[in-house]
Amino acid sequence: MRVLDDAAPARSWSSRLGARIGNPVNWSIADKALLIGVGVLPFTAWHTAILMHAARHPEAVPYFDHAFVAWVTPIVAIGWFGGWLALVALAWALRRRRPDAVVLEIGVIALFAVGGGLLTYTLGAFTSNYFGAVGVSGFVVGLILLERRRVLAGAFTFIGIVYATTVAQLLGILPYAPMLTASPVEAHRIQVSWVLGFGQLTTAVELFGLSLIYFIVIRWRKREEELAATADQLVRANDLISRFVAAQVADQIRAGNYGAVERTDRRRLTIFFSDIRDFGSTADRIEPEELSEILNEYFHEMVQIAERYGGTVDKFMGDAIMIFFGAPLGPHEPDHAVRAVRMAMEMQHRMVELRQVWRERGIEEPFEIRIGINTGIANVGAFGAKGRMDYTAIGRQVNLAARLQVTCEPGRVLLSHATWALVKGEVDCVPKGELLLKGFHHPVRIYEVSDAFDPEAAPQAPVRSTG
Repeated sequence: MRVLDDAAPARSWSSRLGARIGNPVNWSIADKALLIGVGVLPFTAWHTAILMHAARHPEAVPYFDHAFVAWVTPIVAIGWFGGWLALVALAWALRRRRPDAVVLEIGVIALFAVGGGLLTYTLGAFTSNYFGAVGVSGFVVGLILLERRRVLAGAFTFIGIVYATTVAQLLGILPYAPMLTASPVEAHRIQVSWVLGFGQLTTAVELFGLSLIYFIVIRWRKREEELAATADQLVRANDLISRFVAAQVADQIRAGNYGAVERTDRRRLTIFFSDIRDFGSTADRIEPEELSEILNEYFHEMVQIAERYGGTVDKFMGDAIMIFFGAPLGPHEPDHAVRAVRMAMEMQHRMVELRQVWRERGIEEPFEIRIGINTGIANVGAFGAKGRMDYTAIGRQVNLAARLQVTCEPGRVLLSHATWALVKGEVDCVPKGELLLKGFHHPVRIYEVSDAFDPEAAPQAPVRSTG
């Protein structure tokens, strides 16, 4: 027995039908041709039947030119009705094998433009509403469903036929409304045969056209509502992406540059590590709620500074932060080492201000941070499992930056020799000798930044690398 979920009530038959039909705007050309062709076929059959009846019973329609009707009926039956019938059959045959065959679209437009224009001429473009019924309905439906330039070409063809024949009639080259020898209106009364024939036919064409336009527009509006809802979801998703992914990585994803974040490259990066001195002991003396508050405040301030200097915030590891410059864009920027060091200097400057704020809030031993920076070739890109990847950097140069941070004194910034060589003309540093760091077989020459942070040199807007 089927069990229905109370939280998801069964949809109405109209909703289920609408979901099954979908949006005609998104259909294949073959399905659009079928929709138009199946809709038009009854009217072409009706038109042909009127002419055949008039040819057999001329007394019923005395206002018709019966010689012209006898001549034009086979042409309408074969060219107009037969043409639409052939188009429907071809669309049905191609909807699986070649659903977007352009020949179907051209066929629909040509039948409307040429056939509709000639039939409008036979009844008189300016005394019959056939012009509007066929022309306007066909143009609007075509403009919604079919390729715009082809529809415009068809519309110009239709109007061209109507006005060319009208000019020819005014010049006496062609007769006006050759199907008619007299008006179906006599003594202010319309002939019943006209009302039941072309009168009802044109009214039905207008109603069908309006109904089809209404159906398509309603489905279109529903699609727009769904797109608007999807856009809202994307805005929220983008906001979440920006929170959980580095700003530069999020920018590349939103721009569709997936290759920039999916592939793994060897690049020259400047890598930054920072952590909080004695975080564990400090955390033991602070209430958890207050600890979370000031830790989030600290991370927020550091990320704001990193984004101003164009750093890619890789990850938070407990109280530690990893940032790098040179990826996903800008691997050849000569100044990314300078930007990384100046970023670190501003972070330490900001920490002095934050510590004062935290002391005023009752924090006895507010955070102090240590920073290590190194420049070198590292592997950068997407690493992880198939269903869960991180955009990060790995390698010996990354480990060196992490070891420098561990060695650094609180409130200071330590640089490797490679980074110092890139910033020595911009930032004053003090040599600190060589250290044998864990995981490295040879001593590493290190430098400590001695310059004070200059607020005037800080960027005022986020830096976005252009590659």
